[in-house]
Amino acid sequence: MGETVAALRPLVRRAVANGMDAARARCGISLLTTVVVLAVASSITGCSQADTHAESQAPAPRLSYIGAWGVRGGDPGQLDQPACIATDAIGNVYIADAGSLFVEKFDANGRPLLAFQDNGLKVPQSITVDSGGAIYVTDASRANAFIYFPDGHRYRRLGVRTRRNSENLLSIAVGDDGLIHILDANAGKIFNYTSRLRLVRTWKPDAIVADGKVRAKAIRVGPDGYVYAADTAGNRILRFTPEGNLVSQIDGGADRMLSEEFAVSQVHIFAMDADGRMLHAWSLDGRPEADVDLAPELGQAKRSAPAIAVSPLKELVVLDAPEARVLRYRINF
Repeated sequence: MGETVAALRPLVRRAVANGMDAARARCGISLLTTVVVLAVASSITGCSQADTHAESQAPAPRLSYIGAWGVRGGDPGQLDQPACIATDAIGNVYIADAGSLFVEKFDANGRPLLAFQDNGLKVPQSITVDSGGAIYVTDASRANAFIYFPDGHRYRRLGVRTRRNSENLLSIAVGDDGLIHILDANAGKIFNYTSRLRLVRTWKPDAIVADGKVRAKAIRVGPDGYVYAADTAGNRILRFTPEGNLVSQIDGGADRMLSEEFAVSQVHIFAMDADGRMLHAWSLDGRPEADVDLAPELGQAKRSAPAIAVSPLKELVVLDAPEARVLRYRINF
């Protein structure tokens, strides 16, 4: 703007010096004034656009709430007492229901795709899906893991070497290599089976960790092939090789109290706090990434930590069992 005004001044002076009549001089001055006004307006517009651009570049929240789905009931495609949740390689959601005893499959938007029951399944506790779409569900009351083809027909029933006890917890995870891992929480043991259901190894996390005080409540297998265990007594998540060698651990710290509900994605670890509302996230190497309060959607009342799973669609799904619904969040980091 300053350069434009400076360029016009000598033109006006020259016009007056050369005998231009007063009207023309006034015209030149008027022109100068008009240019100044236009330049100022342009400057203001540019600042406004810059401010708008800056606002549009404001960082997105770590998690964005997308919405919820779910219909309460005991029929296929409905949720009665949903107990556990998992996702597959394309973002479908799987839920085992302890009320209706249906094992169900939904697309990411909650549209029912599959529902089936098994007379042998009485108390579903943990569910996972392998890379081929096979479905695994545990039942500690039967000391079994049930394996189903992607269409819901039973493939095999895997007997776990433990006592039948509905108060126990059997947590199951399957790696991309087909190795099946089952945690017997009461016994503190992890069983490793091949894809042909042959037991190849049994190991105890508390015999490996230096302090010997591991009380693992749930396990997951990460994309790196490691086995992750939620140790609620130690307020930490432990990472082991499939053979049971300790690799690293993530400590909850003084300001977090971790529950057994956690999930592992390609790049992050997510864990629900024991208060049932706060979600914590770390990178796979243990760097803290986020602490997000889910109370706006889950409510402020005291509750058990909800089961969670991570979708390859960069979504976190949260099983709000009391409300018989699934909450969806976009992961923005």
